[in-house]
Amino acid sequence: MRRASFGSVGLALNVLVLVAPAGAQPAAPTSPPSMSPLKPTPPTRGRVVTLNGDVMTVTDADGSAKQFTLANDVRILKLRKIDPSAIQAGSFVATANVNQADGSGMSTEFRVFAPELRGLGEGNGPMSGEAPGTMMTNGTVSAKVVSTPRGREMDVSYGGKQGQGVRHIVIPPNIAIREMSSVDRGQIKPGIAVDVRAGQAADGTFVARVVLIGENGAPPAS
Repeated sequence: MRRASFGSVGLALNVLVLVAPAGAQPAAPTSPPSMSPLKPTPPTRGRVVTLNGDVMTVTDADGSAKQFTLANDVRILKLRKIDPSAIQAGSFVATANVNQADGSGMSTEFRVFAPELRGLGEGNGPMSGEAPGTMMTNGTVSAKVVSTPRGREMDVSYGGKQGQGVRHIVIPPNIAIREMSSVDRGQIKPGIAVDVRAGQAADGTFVARVVLIGENGAPPAS
């Protein structure tokens, strides 16, 4: 998800569109810019052309070259499809979900976080830029997952700035379940599809804070 909580793909980051002349390959700076507040920019989805030091060049769907400097604390996150049976009591999960009349949330996107990402973006709240009643819930599956005619149902407990609580989540049968894990920069290779979350620094540099990748070079949400 591409929203205001560090969740499913809904990272607590806004993202970048930096268009450079096609084929342009400016030299990489000696080090990434300092992490002063970044101006929000839209997501960029495309394929990696090069990674030259800390500078990554990506071509988007229309063939435009876009350039990003990887932040010192950049997260490279990999998404892969997993079987729904992987969701267990104790799993840390993130889901975009829509309020239902009974107070539950109907999932529209669902992630299971690998252990190293446990606790990331924990909380529950409305998602900016989405339809009213759309929430982001990041928390721990607190009881057994139950199969019902509506899909897989579970309680997700959470803490965070907005306080503690429990959200009952329903995952419809047509929703793909993906695991999100942290990987190193060596996974960024020419030709792979990426979803880049970035922002613009005061000096005009576009800084990638999160790079999402998929399996075997495929788009992360394919």
